[in-house]
Amino acid sequence: MMIAFARLVGSVVVAAALIVPQTAQGVLSGTVTSSGQPAPGVTVRAFGSQTPQVTATATTAADGTYTLRLAQGVYRLEFASPAFDPAARTGVVVLADAPNSLNVILAKAGTTRRPESLDDVKKGEVGVMLETPMGSIFVAVDTVHAPVTSANFLKYVDAGLYAGGRFHRATRPDNYTPVLPNRPAMEIIQGGINPERAQNGFPPIPLERTSVTGLKHVVGTVSMARGTAADTATSDFFILLDDQPSLDFGGKRFDDGQGAAAFGRVYFGLGVARKIQQHPVQGQNLTPPIVIVRATRMNY
Repeated sequence: MMIAFARLVGSVVVAAALIVPQTAQGVLSGTVTSSGQPAPGVTVRAFGSQTPQVTATATTAADGTYTLRLAQGVYRLEFASPAFDPAARTGVVVLADAPNSLNVILAKAGTTRRPESLDDVKKGEVGVMLETPMGSIFVAVDTVHAPVTSANFLKYVDAGLYAGGRFHRATRPDNYTPVLPNRPAMEIIQGGINPERAQNGFPPIPLERTSVTGLKHVVGTVSMARGTAADTATSDFFILLDDQPSLDFGGKRFDDGQGAAAFGRVYFGLGVARKIQQHPVQGQNLTPPIVIVRATRMNY
């Protein structure tokens, strides 16, 4: 019998057609976590792509692991527990002759709503979840308009360097002194990679100016932090909580007038960013920093 399906390899979907026995079995396993800790007692249900009926069910163990035996094919998985917000994954391919793994991060019930799809992410954008103990922030990374900056950010995401990172800086009216006209009041939170893995970072990237990308620094924009010189951005990024044209090309927040490199936007979880901004500070330093448990692509 011929079964056609798509298999996810990295970020590329590869179409395949295999002649396999209808009864060929595969094993799908994974780990369910929340805020960096195992999530036990989560019900995992698998649905075949051609049927609304449950094909197989499992419950996560004390260490958050689960295992499902499934016929080779394509499935939708649902994860449910009273302790966590529900989640779903579609297009999960199970093969009989290869390891099949799917790890999932759940948000604690009532902490934040976890999107069940990428409906809010546009063509050419890549969804990334930044999980923190205060909730999750979902970022749409614009690979079309800011390809260099987006590739740099996603390189850090894929290398796992934001796992164990931190939001370490917040500016707001009570801790930022404006210097008019060039540096008006500014509200941001700034994050970076795990400081213990700083040696694994990548070289600085060229600045993608907003005059070229067409992106603007408005509420919810995600942009790379830079130094005095233009081409110095590496891993630190910031989320804008107010409109800030002073950061666009031609603005004078930076003396060179080149601005910063906007590369994405928060499409869900801006309220979490505002909660982080109101966390205690010493000067502009969040005290203590808010941990980025992990940053992961939202591959549905």
